[in-house]
Amino acid sequence: MWQWVATIAMWLMETSYLPQVVRLYRLKEAEEFSLLFPLMNLSGRLLLMFYTYSRGEYVLAWGFLGGLTLRGTLLLQVLYYRWRRRYYDRLRNTTLGL
Repeated sequence: MWQWVATIAMWLMETSYLPQVVRLYRLKEAEEFSLLFPLMNLSGRLLLMFYTYSRGEYVLAWGFLGGLTLRGTLLLQVLYYRWRRRYYDRLRNTTLGL
């Protein structure tokens, strides 16, 4: 029974990032979002996934893998939307002759 509780708790924790991923997708802007936050969180989850897997705690390892997916998506969104914003700003300035 406790394994089910741990599974549900892990997935609730890891999917807590889903609203942020959806919000960034809708806004298509990430200038005010810290790049360091998802990078550090992704790195920590990766290390924890390897640790729990090596100890045979597969429920936690699968949960961390799900979290890695969401945090990786968040990090890629932040990078992409920042790059796109700077690209269009440069394009606009070049086109206007600024």
